[in-house]
Amino acid sequence: MEIRLAQHSGFCFGVKRAIQIALEASDGQQDIFTLGPLIHSPQMVEELSRHGIRMAENPAELHNSTVIVRSHGISLSDKETLLKNGNVLIDATCPYVSKAQEHVRQLCSEGYPVVIIGDRDHPEVIAMLSYCGGETLVIGSPDEVPDKFWQKLGVLSQTTKNMALLQETVSRLLPHVKELRLFNTICTATSIRQEATTALAKISDLMIIIGGRNSSNTRMLAALCSGITKTLHVETADEISEEQISSQHRIGLTAGASTPDYLIVDVYNRINKLTGNRTTVTSVEDIPVNKEESC
Repeated sequence: MEIRLAQHSGFCFGVKRAIQIALEASDGQQDIFTLGPLIHSPQMVEELSRHGIRMAENPAELHNSTVIVRSHGISLSDKETLLKNGNVLIDATCPYVSKAQEHVRQLCSEGYPVVIIGDRDHPEVIAMLSYCGGETLVIGSPDEVPDKFWQKLGVLSQTTKNMALLQETVSRLLPHVKELRLFNTICTATSIRQEATTALAKISDLMIIIGGRNSSNTRMLAALCSGITKTLHVETADEISEEQISSQHRIGLTAGASTPDYLIVDVYNRINKLTGNRTTVTSVEDIPVNKEESC
């Protein structure tokens, strides 16, 4: 059995940055919180709690504490509540997300109705919406484009969506608008991760996607792979059974942007154990992914 790991798997720049900021802030601190999970990895949230970083769900619960703004950002109303209650904020918002928020603010200030392509209940999208006091609309798929006409329209995307979704949705919107202004806010790390993962899926009998089920970018990886080959999405190695892998010859592994390296190693060790140590690790350097992650 061959096992290959997709290039660019695991923590992205924004997640590494958020964790580093949180750990530095927790050094010697008491009463330190995040509003919602810092990143979408239950295992990593649990690890952070061992460093004294606790999670709160309601900003009104926090008073006179240190609060780390999670990588997905928070809404302006939540920020206002936290500051009003005497909290000190440490901003760990991913720079890609911050740029998207500023684009929303800019479009709204120039009088553009704003369409965000993404998941309306995702914390990143909720935060982005708060930067516009005008007309906004969240579209989850091209089929959700409404039958109406705009004189002008601003469009951007949740940072973890894929280019195909952005392109198809924009093409559906074009007949409905006289002037369309588009910002491509898809994160570079997301794009190259998806490209590397789909390349590996094409030469694999089974793809195992490792990461939180509440992670948008991890779910996107699973959706992309499921259209190519047999796919299994797991959070931890314990979810993998012998029956699921016994008939597979080439297994590809990939991981979401919030997935720590040790979970990837755990999955490999689990497969190796279930197969009686009969696995080989094959290089994926021949899979062409030429872009570099940047911010």
